[in-house]
Amino acid sequence: SIFIGVCLAVCYTFCYFAQQIVIHMKKVVYLFAMLCACFMVSCGGKKHDSKAEERQIYQIESVDENTGVQRMQESHIDIPFVSRGQSYKLMVDRKPDSSMPVVKSDMGTFYDNRIDVKILHENGKSLFSKSFTKNDFSAHLTPEYLSHSVLEGVVFDDVKTAENKEITLAASVSYPMTDLYVPFTLVVSQSGKLILARDEDMGELTPIEEAKEN
Repeated sequence: SIFIGVCLAVCYTFCYFAQQIVIHMKKVVYLFAMLCACFMVSCGGKKHDSKAEERQIYQIESVDENTGVQRMQESHIDIPFVSRGQSYKLMVDRKPDSSMPVVKSDMGTFYDNRIDVKILHENGKSLFSKSFTKNDFSAHLTPEYLSHSVLEGVVFDDVKTAENKEITLAASVSYPMTDLYVPFTLVVSQSGKLILARDEDMGELTPIEEAKEN
């Protein structure tokens, strides 16, 4: 009877510890599963936030739910300036243009931009007015680059305007949602004539452009 009692005690003890091990294993598995779920949610959220931040940085206003085509934000510049002692006003309007062919790149599909530039005398009389598309810069770009890029912007270059004594604007044709772009200088004479040239001061960007195309 003593032997039987000892055997029962041993069996009870073994069962108890086995039960505790199973309970602890369940807790470990549960905690591991919770950690995995939290990690997946966290990664998914970061990916979504990263994409949203990227679009905000590169001024992406909206994405068409049906086609996936992305639109850059519309922008308007209206600034007074002085050149050669004369007062002027510059107005620049950038709008995505759905009538032009869409641009496809590694970053997705985009509407190209049309940029309207007007320069007025102080009395309101027009000195210069033109609607720019990237095709106005095609003579300075390869067909490959042109097909995958958008006209990104036109801004007033106050430094060159002061240095050259001519009204000078800066324009850029870029790969959308990247830092790869080709800069241009737009010089408007006192008679309203335009001289458009690739900005050679930014020549170091050319190898990057060629590497992207090849």
